[in-house]
Amino acid sequence: MKFTVLRPHQGDKWYDEGDEREAREADVAHLVERGVLAQAKPQKKAEPAAKNKARQVPSNKADQ
Repeated sequence: MKFTVLRPHQGDKWYDEGDEREAREADVAHLVERGVLAQAKPQKKAEPAAKNKARQVPSNKADQ
């Protein structure tokens, strides 16, 4: 399972904040409880921007 490092710590190697650590959940449960690690969320593909199909209303001709 993958975890995100919230606080720097020494594990099987040195982990800085923001690193991703792969470990068994049972092995790092104490670090999750203490706020050192958090379960990494799967990255999703970015959705394309929604197209605004609404017709743009022209501004008042008197204002131009």
